[in-house]
Amino acid sequence: MRTILGLVGLSIPVLGVLGLFSLSGGLRGLVTDTLGRIQGVMVVRQGAPTPVFSDLSADLGATLEKIPGVRVAAPEVWKVAPAVEGVAAFSVGGLAKGLWSKGPSKGFFDISVVVGEDIASHRRLKNAIGPKAILPPEQGGGRYLEPGDRGRPHVIISKRTAEMHRDAAGVPKRVGDTLRIGDKPFKIVGIYETKSMILDAVILMDIETARALLGVSEDTVSAYYLEMDDPSRMGQVAAAIEAAAPNVSAMRVSEFQAPYGAILDQLDTLLLMTVSLALAVGVVGIVNTMLMSTTERFVEFGVLRANGWSRADILALVTAESATLALMAGLLGSVLALAGIELANQFVGGGVRLPVTPGLFVAGLGLSTATGLLGGLYPAWQASQLVPMDAIRIGSR
Repeated sequence: MRTILGLVGLSIPVLGVLGLFSLSGGLRGLVTDTLGRIQGVMVVRQGAPTPVFSDLSADLGATLEKIPGVRVAAPEVWKVAPAVEGVAAFSVGGLAKGLWSKGPSKGFFDISVVVGEDIASHRRLKNAIGPKAILPPEQGGGRYLEPGDRGRPHVIISKRTAEMHRDAAGVPKRVGDTLRIGDKPFKIVGIYETKSMILDAVILMDIETARALLGVSEDTVSAYYLEMDDPSRMGQVAAAIEAAAPNVSAMRVSEFQAPYGAILDQLDTLLLMTVSLALAVGVVGIVNTMLMSTTERFVEFGVLRANGWSRADILALVTAESATLALMAGLLGSVLALAGIELANQFVGGGVRLPVTPGLFVAGLGLSTATGLLGGLYPAWQASQLVPMDAIRIGSR
């Protein structure tokens, strides 16, 4: 029973570590896939991690469009949305809820972001994601923003947002319905779906409407989305922009992975600290199991020493037993983790796919074996120090 408890005690933290690695890999894959879809350069204030935290002059657009290679400079206003339908936009404790549900939820990754677009300049974009993501007519997709929406309380929301805010009968929001943002009502004119929880958190509207809602002055924008004449020259054009406009950063949209990566690194650290506590408990369990095992086998060790076994032989024997126990725990934890990940992938939503790789299995076995070796060193050393006759006498009591 003691061996079984030690086995289970170590397999649980192994399960936790592998689950963490898979979750982290899934989130990083989501960010990479999402940003990889957007082919353009984003201009933000220098040091701003995302457009939400950026502010630029509205006059900068004219300067940007004069730079050789820039085809369109489309101004945008980005801000975290006020309460949507009376529900606060930010929920600290909802990470797991937002991830593990394909249906409506209000979690960390469901923070709604208002993006105000300059309709005229955005209609000149050739590779914009928004118009292509509108649901087909048979699914009630409606339409994208048009010049007639300028200054009017019209919005485009994602299918996920529509499902999060249902009416009293449980019916998701539809085109023509009203969506209340803050204390203002907005008419839904279009519904889109990208299957990315990052992109599907956006509520689109005209830039003037967004300024009025969010209290942003007319001479301020959050960012400029730039489309190039020659996409292969994005790097050179971005460098030219930073040289021509001080205190701004011009980056390919894919380069925004770095700020997201930093956030995920901090999340990894926090979760690893939590799992490390469970791992420490597993080490204590291994030490306790092996100490009790060596105590009960004093006679065996004494006989082995009397028959010519050296202290090094006893040390190697007990250490190998500890490593074997840990390896079995790692095998159990890894199998449970891989099965759990496969099961979770049947329910996870928002474009997240938890990876299952041979590397995870190897990492689980390696972690458990190393833990077992560490936990077995002291019991092995104690057993190796026994004097043969004393060990036989003590063990015979």
